[in-house]
This record gives sequence, structure tokens and C-alpha cells, in this order.
Amino acid sequence: MDAAGVIILVILIITLLVILSERINETAMALLAMSIVGGILYLAYGFTFTEFVLLMPWDTILFVTAMLIVVAIAASSGMFQYIALVLIRRTQGNPRMIFVTFMAFVFIISLFLDPLPTMLVMGVFTVEVCKAVDLDFRPILISEVIIANFASFPSLVGSVPNLVIFVKSNIDLPFAFVILMPLSLILFGLTMFLLLRRYSDSLVVEGGSDWNVLYMIKPSVMIKSRHDFYLSIIAMAILILGFTIGAIRIEASLIAMMVASGMLVFSHERAKDLLRTLSWDTIFFLVGLFGIIAGLERTNVIHEFVTGTMDLIGQNIFLAIGFMIWIPGFVLSLIDNIPIAALLAPLGLQLGTINAVVPLALIVGTNVGGYMIPFGDAPNMIAVGLAADEGKPISFMDFTKIALPLGFLHLLVSTGYLILVALILG
Repeated sequence: MDAAGVIILVILIITLLVILSERINETAMALLAMSIVGGILYLAYGFTFTEFVLLMPWDTILFVTAMLIVVAIAASSGMFQYIALVLIRRTQGNPRMIFVTFMAFVFIISLFLDPLPTMLVMGVFTVEVCKAVDLDFRPILISEVIIANFASFPSLVGSVPNLVIFVKSNIDLPFAFVILMPLSLILFGLTMFLLLRRYSDSLVVEGGSDWNVLYMIKPSVMIKSRHDFYLSIIAMAILILGFTIGAIRIEASLIAMMVASGMLVFSHERAKDLLRTLSWDTIFFLVGLFGIIAGLERTNVIHEFVTGTMDLIGQNIFLAIGFMIWIPGFVLSLIDNIPIAALLAPLGLQLGTINAVVPLALIVGTNVGGYMIPFGDAPNMIAVGLAADEGKPISFMDFTKIALPLGFLHLLVSTGYLILVALILG
């Protein structure tokens, strides 16, 4: 590692610390750090900014952008709220059934949405339904955050870290789904059992509730645009088909961009408004982050890190899976999981030579690490903010005493499961 590599590594560490402090916008900091890295590469190697930019994985960035477009259109259509209300009306106001229905629905949509849009879509809806039947919404909000994260394990589009890891670690999508879907279902069953026991006293109505009020709301009211509603259903079907048919070797980024651009075309005059509401901060955060990573790759820092870790782990499957789960999952739970995914994805690619299950451990670790503490990730803050706005705040301890033990348990179960699968597959 030369002097330029050391400086860029220091810049990365400083960037992560500043992001952790939450005093400066993370996107602004990532872009500033990327610009400084570009200057260092120019001074050290004569790299022009154009050459530096070309080192970045634009296919991954465009892939994430395309999926954010799809999610934005689907969420704005009211499709998910419509389905949720149809399901909730079948609970007949039973608090436990409402809780189970919300969790099952969040589990399903988390296969298609990142935890952040999941909470943006479901958070306000959850609060309003619970207020209508005089049910404490805080346990449901906390539980939704937890389930939204681990339910995304098997899905390419379930979270932004998943997108990064799948692409950079060259993970086979059908293989990942077959391995990780049973794990998500196991964790869902275990989590539901524990949460229902933990919240048995909270899942009761607070007063003279009339659940029939839910029947006064027509599910069709939730649909903000019938055009986008049907367009979203068609787009989701095409995406699932395109991502899962392995015989057609079309890059996932190309499929996603074709679907996203097609949705914008058929959105007609609403396309401009939809693009304005896109999560541009996430996109530019990735641009800045991948710029820093490109600098680390150009100065061989990533290569030396991967080589050193490979020498330490060797061919030990236990160490490989343990490292990929516990480092991002528990040790680095304070740090945003997107940069952790980007940093460790090249290592996942190399460790995949030991066993194909190893890169999947990184998906588990980065997703679990996001929900252990309330300020660990944006979806957590959405839940906390919604509760505070309604005058029923969720304290740090209220959130952590539920999420931290569950996260630790999820890491333990996932480690044992993945080691067992790896040994079976040989």
C-alpha cells in the first residue's frame, strides 16, 4: 500500500465517522470525499477525473436508480396500501390478528421494497389503522422495522445493500433465493413467536373500539392512480420473471432499466413529478461511495485487504461465514450498511471460492446490522419519528431492548443455518 492508498483509506474512515456523527449530510460528505480522492489520484498517478469516473461501477449505480424508479411508481400508486387494507379488514378488529396481518404483509412486500420505502409506505398506514381501533401502534412499528430487514434476505431488490452485494459478489439469484428464503421464514416464525409473547399485554384495545370503522373505508380509496396501480403490477411481474429465468442471460441492470424507463414512458405527464420525488440522495450517496471504493481499488488497498483476509481465513468455512455475518452484523451495526456492503462485496466474491454460501452470509450480516439500534438506519428513524409525531415517542431503550436481543438471536440462528447448508453442499 503506497502513500496515496493510505491517504484514501484515512479519507474513507473519516467519511464513515462523519456519517456516524450525523452532523453533516451523508450524501454531501460522500461526494466531497470522492472529489478529494479524485484529486489524490491525479496528483499521485496523473489520473484525470474522466479516467477516475470510468473506474466506478455505473452498471450497479444505474441498477439501483432503475429499481428506485420502479419502487417510487409502485408506492405512489397506493397498490401496497390497497392490499394491506383488504387484509386488515378481515381481522375483525382482533389486535393479535391485526399484528400478525401487518407483519405477514410487511414480510411479503419486503421481497420487493427496500426497508426505507417499506416503512414510508406502511408507517403512516399502520398508525392510522391502529388509531382507528384504539390500538398502541408502537409495538407494530418496531416489529415492522425488524421484519422488513430480514425478510429482504432472499431478494435482489429487497435492499440497496443486497443490490450491491449481488452484483459485486456475482451471486446467482435463484441459488440465493433457494438458500435464503427458508432462513427468512425460520426467522419470521421465531420472531413472531417471541414478539407475540413480548407484546401480549400491549396487543389489546385501549378503549371502546369500533373496528367496523375499517369497513367504512373502501379499499379503492387507497389507490391514488389506477393507471399506475396496473402498471406497477405488470412491471413487478416482468421484473420477477426477468430476474428468475436463468436461461435468458440478460444482465439484471439492463432488465431493471428497461422496466423502469418503460414505466416512466407509460406514466406520461406524471413522469416529471415521479422523477422529482426519486431518492436522489441515495443515488448520489452511492456515486460518492463508489468513487472512494474505486480509489481504494486503484491503489490496491482493496486487493491487499482481500488477500490479507483470505490468508487469515484460509479454507476455513466456519471462519469465512462467521466473519461475513458478524463483522457487518454486530461489530459494525453503528455504521450505515450500504458502505459496509460496498467494502466487503469484493471479499465476498473471493470467499465464494471456498463455498457458494459464504457471500450470502454478507447479505445476512448487512441487513441484520441495520435494525439493532434506533439510529442504525433510516427506516428505524422513520418509525421513531412517526411515533413522536403522534405524541407516543419510542425511546432508545424501548427500541433497543426489543431489537438488539432479536438481532443477536437472528445472527446466531443464521450462522448455524448457513454453516449447516454449506456443509451439506460441500
